[in-house]
Amino acid sequence: MSAIRLLFLLIWTLSLMFLAPLMILFTFNRQAPLYVARTLFSKGLLWIAGADLTVSGVENVPKGKPAIYVANHCSHLDIGVLCRVAPVNLHFIGKKELAWVPIVGWYMFIAGHIFIDRRDRRKAVTSLRAAALKINQGKNVIMFPEGTRSKTGDLGAFKSGAFHLALDAKVDIIPIHILGTYKMWPTHNNTITPGKLNVKIGKPIDTSKHTKKTVKELMADTRTAVEALGKAHP
Repeated sequence: MSAIRLLFLLIWTLSLMFLAPLMILFTFNRQAPLYVARTLFSKGLLWIAGADLTVSGVENVPKGKPAIYVANHCSHLDIGVLCRVAPVNLHFIGKKELAWVPIVGWYMFIAGHIFIDRRDRRKAVTSLRAAALKINQGKNVIMFPEGTRSKTGDLGAFKSGAFHLALDAKVDIIPIHILGTYKMWPTHNNTITPGKLNVKIGKPIDTSKHTKKTVKELMADTRTAVEALGKAHP
């Protein structure tokens, strides 16, 4: 049964990535693929995986202004979960090389996701400044500050990229904790087990109180907030 779920998840994901950008032709709105991801794609993905999703803290999402959403990362399911729980269109940040990957990269480019050039420090800094401008102009971004999926399900150390970006963009950080995706589809295997998911969205963290000199403090405060949300799960 798990193999069938994996096959249908792959077909569903690639199909929506191919078809969703076509919505722009009918709506003349570049946000259309993101709306499809937030509604149709994410709903279908969680149904195929057998997820029973509970969300709390949606009222903490700021209205009418962009933010950077920071979440723990345990599973391939996390992206679909976040698209489902956030009441705003979310943009993801990927390596510039991803733009050339068939279907996945093309979808990300057309949908307006943000690419970062990491080939050297100078280009990375320039890319981050460009990304900060896009966020400041209205793009909501989701980032996984652990940098990779947790191999144990526990919250790992945070890297500073998301926090430098938040300071450059002058936007708040919204902490999020996802519980259950690790048990459903852990990093180390391809077995999907239906189960319960619980997502908690925390209150915005005001970045205006910080500067580049206190970025480590901002990073620590955010990690503490995400950890506290995890402990608050029933």
